[in-house]
Amino acid sequence: MELEEPTSQFKPTIDKRLPTPVPPPVRLLAIADMHLAAVAGLEKQLDEFYVGQLKFERDTEDKAHIAYGAEKFRLVFDVIELPSTRQDYRPVMVQISHFPDFIAGLHERQIEFEWQKGVAPGTETAFLQDPAGFWVSVGPIRTIA
Repeated sequence: MELEEPTSQFKPTIDKRLPTPVPPPVRLLAIADMHLAAVAGLEKQLDEFYVGQLKFERDTEDKAHIAYGAEKFRLVFDVIELPSTRQDYRPVMVQISHFPDFIAGLHERQIEFEWQKGVAPGTETAFLQDPAGFWVSVGPIRTIA
């Protein structure tokens, strides 16, 4: 099939709007920013886990907390001096686009985790603890096709 010759001359214009930043490849399953408490001195380990393994983005603008940005919400750690009692033990629910690489990284680093199978077929998550002792449930990002 041959294309018709254009009747007018096309001249592209430069878009002067700021580009939209690409969100990180991780989704925090929450309805708002999540706040957790972490004992002082765990910043490096938390960075290795949340930025290095899960691919969150470190929020450097928040100087009062250790904060990690996901696709829509943030995971914010309030730094405390002494461990406090937890109100509940609900896990942090995370979905990532690089799930097979994440599991390979856990095996490579010899980090213990449990497979948690869901009710729907093919829904498996890795269930493990972060450096602050919080339970994290990590699964692949699922899209509806």
